[in-house]
Amino acid sequence: MQDRIIPMEISPQMICSIASLAALGVDGIEATSMPLRDIFIDKLKKTTTAKGVVVSEDDKGYEIDVYVITDKNVIIPSVCRIAQIKVKDSVELMTGKPVNAVNMYVEGSSTV
Repeated sequence: MQDRIIPMEISPQMICSIASLAALGVDGIEATSMPLRDIFIDKLKKTTTAKGVVVSEDDKGYEIDVYVITDKNVIIPSVCRIAQIKVKDSVELMTGKPVNAVNMYVEGSSTV
């Protein structure tokens, strides 16, 4: 039997889920959050929004925006850099497609 390569497409919602879970796995990230304005913008642009993540895709790869709420008393730049690396690595590993950018947006900090 001859091996054949079967075309495969990964849904944008799945990319959002991978990115969200990767970000939430970083110590210092409390939750993901989605500003209402971005939900409306999603309807106008060619992007997919879910779980505090916005994914844009072109022929060169993905651009991912992650909206987070951090734990209190964390060093935000350090936590966000770790999350960027984890999101990029997770999406590239699971999809086989390059991630050109991971943009982190801190929407707030946990008060608990």
